[in-house]
Amino acid sequence: MKTLLCVTSIAFAVVVCLICSTSLRASQETGSRTAQSTAAESYPNTADGLHSLLTDLLTVAKGDDEGKVWSKIAEMEIPDYENWFTRTYGQEKGQALAGAYGKSLKLSEQQFEMLWVELGKQEGEITINKLDAANRRFDLAKKDGALTNPTDGFKADWKKTDTSAGPARQAIGYFCFVDGKFRLKSLPHEVQILSTTKPGPIVQGKLINRVQPVYPETARKLRLRGMVSANVVIHKDGTVTVQNVGAGHPLLAPAAVTAVQQWKYEPTTVSGEPVDVQTKVYVTFEFSQQQGEQKQ
Repeated sequence: MKTLLCVTSIAFAVVVCLICSTSLRASQETGSRTAQSTAAESYPNTADGLHSLLTDLLTVAKGDDEGKVWSKIAEMEIPDYENWFTRTYGQEKGQALAGAYGKSLKLSEQQFEMLWVELGKQEGEITINKLDAANRRFDLAKKDGALTNPTDGFKADWKKTDTSAGPARQAIGYFCFVDGKFRLKSLPHEVQILSTTKPGPIVQGKLINRVQPVYPETARKLRLRGMVSANVVIHKDGTVTVQNVGAGHPLLAPAAVTAVQQWKYEPTTVSGEPVDVQTKVYVTFEFSQQQGEQKQ
């Protein structure tokens, strides 16, 4: 009996050791994978580094996992942005920029996410341009506009290479490198001139008549809300043609398109002459306020 008890105890000890050994290996492997993942997500402060980051983000977007896309975008917020803007641009300028950044932060992130949902459905190329000169001074025409702490800046753009609907080129955003990571500094609102090659000063037309969309009844019953982005052409006479829906819930998109096609703008002019332009607009569906349009 004592011999049996002794053997049983030894067997139990061996099992415990095996379990502990297996758990330790699993822990070491998990730690190794985590370290490898962290290392893989470290991007150097170079144009190639930003290109790698955005290429990885595009891969995630193509995987149709909005949670992962949002997680990566959230990591691009400038940490402690009030102090960063003040340190970089000086007290007065920095406070103004920090206020604008904070006010538009969540909206910019939502629009940035929608852009990647759109790009994830296309085939294209990402290009990066470093903007050293633009970041050394507030005003390039003034020699005394030097930054308190010069910082590297980058602009990313997208060139579509497939035949899908929508603009051939789109601006992705302006980025800076803060605390070891690339951060989204701002989203450019670009208007592409379509109908002229004549150089001259550009005056962008303003929206003068915005038709509110009719909230789809099915969407209302399901309590769906959110934004729809649309790529549009604004013609010389101020009328709007929707090229395609960039991103947005399919139950909300038709109502957004119907509304936007009824909008009216003052024409954009080049040297005083009206021109056709291409741009992106957003329609927001809310329960309390059925719709609101936001631009980058």
